[in-house]
Amino acid sequence: MSNVGIIGGGPAGIMCALFAAQNPENKIFIFDKNIILNTILPTGGGRCNLAYSEFNFKELAKFYPRGEKFLYSVFSRFSTKDTLDFFNKIGVKTYVQDDLRIFPITDCARDVKTALLKQLEKKNIKKVFENVLKVKKLENGFELATDKGVHKVDKLVIATGGKGNGHKLAEGLGHHITGLKPSLSALVTKEKEFACVSGISLKNISAQVFFNNKKLKIPKNILNGDFLFTHSGISGPLIYKISSYCAYVDFNENVPLKIVLNLVNLEDTEFDEILLNGLKDNAQKDVLNVISKYIPKHLAAVILQRENINTSVKAGQLSKKDREKIVKNLTSLCFNAIKPVSGEEIVTAGGVDLKEVDAKTMGSKLVSDLYFCGEVLDIDGLTGGFNLQNCWSTGYVAGVSLAG
Repeated sequence: MSNVGIIGGGPAGIMCALFAAQNPENKIFIFDKNIILNTILPTGGGRCNLAYSEFNFKELAKFYPRGEKFLYSVFSRFSTKDTLDFFNKIGVKTYVQDDLRIFPITDCARDVKTALLKQLEKKNIKKVFENVLKVKKLENGFELATDKGVHKVDKLVIATGGKGNGHKLAEGLGHHITGLKPSLSALVTKEKEFACVSGISLKNISAQVFFNNKKLKIPKNILNGDFLFTHSGISGPLIYKISSYCAYVDFNENVPLKIVLNLVNLEDTEFDEILLNGLKDNAQKDVLNVISKYIPKHLAAVILQRENINTSVKAGQLSKKDREKIVKNLTSLCFNAIKPVSGEEIVTAGGVDLKEVDAKTMGSKLVSDLYFCGEVLDIDGLTGGFNLQNCWSTGYVAGVSLAG
C-alpha cells in the first residue's frame, strides 16, 4: 500500500486524487488549509466554464501563451472529449455556447463542486485541513510539516495553483520556478476621463498593441473580443487576452503599454465616409445623437468632451476638423496601460519549470515520487475554460501515473 499526499484541493488536485484512487492499494490524502474546491465556485462567473469545444489537441494547445508544446502530450491523453465524458459519468451534463465555451446545463459551479466531492467520498479519499509549510525528501517518501503536525507519505503531488505556497515547496525540493506574473488581468490606464462610463461594454472590437513604439506580435485572432470600461482603466475578455500575452512586458508609468482600440472595426477612411453620410442625412440632429448610432451614448459624450466638441452642435454644422477627431477616436482610441489591477488577476503566469517535469507522467525529473499538476506549473491559458482544462488533463495524467 502507498500513501499518496496531494497538496492542494483545487480542480487539479481533486482530479489527480480521483484517478490515483483507481488503484485500491493507494491511500489518498488531500492537504489544504481551506475548504476543498472553493476556487471552482467563481469560475465562469459562477457558472463554471468547464472546457472549450476544440477537439484537436494541437489547436487546443494554441490557446496557452505558456505551455503549448508541453500540453501536446497531456491533451493527447486527456482531451476535451475525455473531460466531457468524465463529467457526464459523474452526473454533470454540459452544453456548448455559441462562443464554444462549455458549461454545466445547470449553469451552476456549485453543482460541479458537489459532484466532485461525492466522488471523493465514494473513493474514500481523506481530506486533511492543514497548511503544509515545509516538505522534506526522505530516503523513501516525504515528510510534510504542517501548521498542526507532521505527516509522512510515500508519494507526493504539488497542486497548489498559482497563488499557493507550492512554488516555495517545489523550490525547497530543488525545482526552478520561472518568473511569476499576473495574467488575465484588468489594466490600470493613464486615461482617467473614462471612469464615468465604468461598466459600459463593447462587443467584438479589435485592437493593436505597442510597447516602446514597436507593434507587438500577438496572434490576430487574440486581438478581438469584448471590452469593458472600469473605474481605473480597461477590462473584459479582450484586455485579459492582451494582458496574458504581455505578462512579461515590463510596462509602467514611464513606459506604458499602448493599446489602440478600433470601436467600429472599420478603417478610418471607410468610417469617415459612413460618418459623413450620417451627418448629412441627420443635419438637424445633435452630433451626439448621430455618433450614438455607432457607440453607447454616454461613451460618445465623453469622447466629444475630451475633444472639446459641443455635444449639442448640429450634425450639419460639424467642422471637418472635428469630424476627423471623432473618426480617430472611434477607429483608434488609445489607452496607455501602466500596470495590472493589483490582486485581481485570474491566473498566474510562470511556475515550476516544465523542463524539469515529464509530460507523460507529470513526474519530477529531479526528485523521485514527486508529481505536479495544474497551475503550479509554468502553464497558463486564455479565458474560455482553458485553465480548467489544464487542471483536468494534468490532474488525470498525474493520477493515472500514481495508480500505476
